[in-house]
Amino acid sequence: MTALPAVALGPTAPLALSSAIAGGLALAFGGAPLGVLLIARRMSLSGDALSHGILPGAAVAFLLAGPDPWALTLGALAAALVVTSLSSLLARTRRLPEDAAFAVIYLTALAAGVVLLARRAGPEMLESLLFGAVSGLDRSGLVLAASAATASLVALALFIRGFVADSLDPGFLRAEGRVGGALHLLFMMLVALNLVAGFRAFGALMTVGLMMIPAAGARFWAQGYAGQAAAAIAISAASGALGVLIAARAGVEPGAVMVLCGGALFVLSGLAGPHGGLLEQLTARGRLTSPERLAGRPRSS
Repeated sequence: MTALPAVALGPTAPLALSSAIAGGLALAFGGAPLGVLLIARRMSLSGDALSHGILPGAAVAFLLAGPDPWALTLGALAAALVVTSLSSLLARTRRLPEDAAFAVIYLTALAAGVVLLARRAGPEMLESLLFGAVSGLDRSGLVLAASAATASLVALALFIRGFVADSLDPGFLRAEGRVGGALHLLFMMLVALNLVAGFRAFGALMTVGLMMIPAAGARFWAQGYAGQAAAAIAISAASGALGVLIAARAGVEPGAVMVLCGGALFVLSGLAGPHGGLLEQLTARGRLTSPERLAGRPRSS
């Protein structure tokens, strides 16, 4: 597995770094706003489930076409769409909640992918798919990431009211007819598309972290969806850029470092955020208790 510093030592070092940062930026614009909606729906683990579910598709593509980047991408996308569709169908039977349906399918898919890759590809290929290899982010990978971000932003601009309504009250739109189910399926396909766009460079497991952690941190900076989406994009973009630069110095792949940077920014948000942050709560508590203490003091003669 090619490490980022190995690329950085060559004459293409600036190109490798800029490509990794550009890929992280595309994932920030495409994935972070979707993460905000996933949290609003209390489906945070569904993104993690999808990130595991793409593995068997990539494994089958590897067995058929070898390590061809586009074959791996198409295989992963096909698997993600199958997982999304089956989970939605199981959830509509009303015998299983959607998160339980996701859990059943993604665990089965993950096990199948591990078995397939372990028999034919070896541990290095499995590690690359799960945790990423920046060498996989070539021009075609950047095009895919930019396309996923564009598709997500266009869909959000067109259907944001429906997405938000479905997030706040999932049963309402579905009770109105087919529109709710179609919007939900479209939303989950956008999540899958962004996960697939990021997995070649940052890994299937790490990409979901860049989608969900910034979205969680954004809740400390804004209350409405637009504000939270903007904050999530900013946190995700900063995590990506810092993670790539730190990984280049440390000699490791950037995916995990980017997620660690996101975790650090989440802690900072939880401390300093104006909406429920620790400092804001302590300040508000001080404002509430000070008048009470003054009122309880006996008047001086």
